Amino acid sequence: MLTNLYFVRHAHSVYTSDELGRPLSERGMRDAEVVTELLKHERIDIVYSSPYQRAIQTVEGIAKHVGSRIEIEDDFKERKLAATAVDDFLAAVQKVWEDEAFCWEGGESNRLAQQRGVRAVFRILEKHKEKTS
Repeated sequence: MLTNLYFVRHAHSVYTSDELGRPLSERGMRDAEVVTELLKHERIDIVYSSPYQRAIQTVEGIAKHVGSRIEIEDDFKERKLAATAVDDFLAAVQKVWEDEAFCWEGGESNRLAQQRGVRAVFRILEKHKEKTS
C-alpha cells in the first residue's frame, strides 16, 4: 500500500509583523472550511502543519473531522528572508527568486528551504508508512 500526502498551502491571512502568530483573515477562514470539505472524503490518518498559526487554522477542520491532533513540523516553516528587516522587501524577495542559491545575511536561500522541506517530507514518509497525511 502507498503512503499518500496532501499538501495544503495556508489560506489568506491578515498581515501582522508577528510571523508565527499571524491569523487567517475572514476570507481565509472561509477557505479553510472549503479545504475541510474537499478533504473530508479522503482517508486521512495524520494531519501535519508548520508552526504558523495561519497554517494550523487552515487544517484544524480536517484534523477535527478525522479525529487527529495536528502534528507540528517545524521544517515546514517558510524561508527566513534575512536576519533583520530589509529596506526594500519586494527587491529582496525578487533577488532570492532570481538565484535559488542566494540568501541575505542571516536568511535562507530558496534551495536550502526546499531541501529542508524535502527532508521533512521524507521523515514523515518513513514514520507513517502506508498512511495518509
